[in-house]
Amino acid sequence: MYKLEPKVKAMISKARVARLSTVDNDQPHSVPVVFIFNRGYFFIPLDKKSKSVKPEKLRRVRNIIKNPRVALLIDEYKEDWSKLFFVMVLGKASIIGKEQGEILARVHKSLLAKYPQYKSVGIGESCIMIDPQKIIFWKNK
Repeated sequence: MYKLEPKVKAMISKARVARLSTVDNDQPHSVPVVFIFNRGYFFIPLDKKSKSVKPEKLRRVRNIIKNPRVALLIDEYKEDWSKLFFVMVLGKASIIGKEQGEILARVHKSLLAKYPQYKSVGIGESCIMIDPQKIIFWKNK
């Protein structure tokens, strides 16, 4: 379980969006995501999709199954550049679903607290879990 410095944890907890990068055979793939940090892991929901799009068909999911190494970039841009920061999480991802019901219930509760939009949109029945291997942090000043 990865333990964060308090200042890094504070920046992560206030961030609303990140970019998840996965890789297939030779091409990087990045998408914007919402996330939570809980008990040393990062969790990214696989939102409820239309019936024509199954979560397991998403490119990010297919990439993780083939190659679990991912990067999660959490940053904040401000016109006042003295307030810029980024946190890059390099880790190993896996897909968790109903079979990890206790973890998923805890994650869903945290996601609903951070993103109340999920009350009307629906979270979905699985999520990406990132086990951080290395965290790089930078803050201007």
